[in-house]
Parts: sequence; structure tokens; C-alpha cells
Amino acid sequence: MVTSLRVFVVFAVVSAVVIDAQLAAVYSDVEKSKDCSSWSSWGPCVWPSKSDPTPYLAQITPVCQQHWFYKFIRGHYEKALNSFFTYLQSILKSEKPCGLCSYKQSCGYGGPKKCNTSPFEIPGGRSVMPFYVSERVCNAHDLQGEGQLDACVVDYDLVKQNGGECQLWPSNRVDLSSIEPAFQEHIRALDWYSCLPQIRGNKSGKGKREKVCRCCCYPFRPNPVTFKCEHSPGAPPAPGMELL
Repeated sequence: MVTSLRVFVVFAVVSAVVIDAQLAAVYSDVEKSKDCSSWSSWGPCVWPSKSDPTPYLAQITPVCQQHWFYKFIRGHYEKALNSFFTYLQSILKSEKPCGLCSYKQSCGYGGPKKCNTSPFEIPGGRSVMPFYVSERVCNAHDLQGEGQLDACVVDYDLVKQNGGECQLWPSNRVDLSSIEPAFQEHIRALDWYSCLPQIRGNKSGKGKREKVCRCCCYPFRPNPVTFKCEHSPGAPPAPGMELL
């Protein structure tokens, strides 16, 4: 659930610099600012696949991997991010992107603000935000015709070990030891998802029924009847939501 990763990474960055992913979108203007002379092409839709367990940072484009924001994450928070990504892989029963959790990225370069250069390396400094990373929630066109409106299917028993029904977060299965202690509680308090329990039978209507959690990433929530993700009233729009 990558929107949670966006949140996770951005919070880790802003908290030193903060964190489902929507990393940069949570604390930074995600529009493609004219401060940058150019922007990279949109990258692939990031997803914690079990069949192809590629780390988060390895899924973004090589161009974005060289951007100051992701280099900062790699140097400071990669261990925590990889642990979080592995945790998501373990609890998801959905193999394909779902829950409106998968996002793609574009990174800004050059320009008067030196968008791809760390603000800590610019003489005279520059505000940490915006990060000059733009993100959009992936639509059906991005996902080869298959949208991600269906709420994710999550292992009910595994997440119940976190202390409550359909409680995905916080989880002691995620190693946050590489994050500054002062910021760990802020990260553990992040509210990046919305879930409902569901009892499912097999397609034939026979056999054992299974209890699962159906989850959407912020700012979406599962419809209790259709288990499709819908925008939560009062929540800000997700970047790219108008293209779904």
C-alpha cells in the first residue's frame, strides 16, 4: 500500500526531514513547479508485490533515485522503509495494486531553485519544502487497464496481532530503530488507512468462509456494501484523483 509509504517516507523526512505512500504529497506541493527547469517522465506505479518483492526505492526511476529527496531517504531511512514495505507484502492478500494505494512519481531538476540538489548543500540554503517530487495516484491507464478501486484484501489474523480488528498500524513487525527516537511515536501515530472487516465465501458459495480486512489508503475509505474505495468526506483530494 504505497500511499502509506508516501506518508511514511515524507514524515520521516520532514521529521528530520518524515513519511505510504504519499510520501512527498503529504507535506509538499506535488504540482510540477516552474521552479524546476525540467521534470522527469512519470515512473511506474510502485507496489509491494509478493511475487516480485522489489524494494520501494528500486521501483522508482533511476532519474528519481538520483534526486536529493530519494537520496536523503536512502541515506537515512532506507532500513525502516524496507521493513515497512516487507510488512505490507506480508499482510496483503491482494497481489495487484488496490485500495488506491499505488502511486507514480516525477522529479524536478535544475531551475533557479536547483530542484534536484539537497537544500542542505546549496550555499545560503533553501527551504526543505517543497521537495520538488510530484506524485499521482495510479489510474486504470497506468495499470494496463486494471484500476485499483477495489479495497485491498488484508490478512485478518495477522493484523489483529497488532492489537485490534483490522488494525494495520502501528505494528511492532516494522523496525523503526533507524529513525530518530523523538520521531518514532509520530510515525506510529500516522493514520494512513481505513479498513472494514468482511466475511468472504468462495465463488461457488460452498466451503469454508474466510474473514478478511478490506482496506483503502488515505484519503479513501472502503464502501461497506461494495468494498470499493471512495473519497472520505472532508479529506483533501489525492493528487491525480480527478483522472481516476
